[in-house]
Amino acid sequence: MNSKVRFAAVALLAGAMGMSSVGCETKAQTGALVGAGGGALVGGAIGSLSHSRAGAGAAIGAGVGAIGGYVVGNEMDKKDQKKRDAAAASDARTSSDYRSQPARSTATTDGVSRDDVIRWSKDGVKDDVIIDRIQRSGTTFSLTPTDETALRDANVSEDVVRAMKNPSR
Repeated sequence: MNSKVRFAAVALLAGAMGMSSVGCETKAQTGALVGAGGGALVGGAIGSLSHSRAGAGAAIGAGVGAIGGYVVGNEMDKKDQKKRDAAAASDARTSSDYRSQPARSTATTDGVSRDDVIRWSKDGVKDDVIIDRIQRSGTTFSLTPTDETALRDANVSEDVVRAMKNPSR
C-alpha cells in the first residue's frame, strides 16, 4: 500500500470516528452520518484495492452507508416514540391518585395541566422549558397541599411548583 492510500485510509478512519461522536437531534440523523462515514471508509478501501479508484468507491460507499444508517436510525426513532407514547398512556392510567384531586385551572383546552407538568418532568424536560410553557399558556393553578405533595412525589422541582403557583414570575 503506497503512502497516499495509507494516508487516505487513516484520514477516512479518523473522519468516521469523528462523525460518530457528533451529536444529532435524532437517531436517524446520527445513523446517516455514521453510515456515510463508515461507508466512505469501506468503499474507499474496496475501490482502492480493486480498481485503484478510492474516491469513487468512497463516494458510493458514503451514499449507500448514509441511506442505510438513516433507515436504521429512523426505525430506532419510531421505536423510541412508541415507547414514550406507551409510557405516557401507562402513566395516565396509573396516575389515578393524581387525578383524584386535580388542580383547578382557569385555562382553556390549550392550557397546561398538572399531569402535563408531571409528564414533562418524568420525560426529562428542563425546568426552564416547563416554566416557559406554564407562563406562555396563561394557566392559573390553584394548588392544594395535596396537589403540591403529588407534584413533589413525582419529582417536579420546587422552581416549577413555584411557577405553577405564580406563573407571572
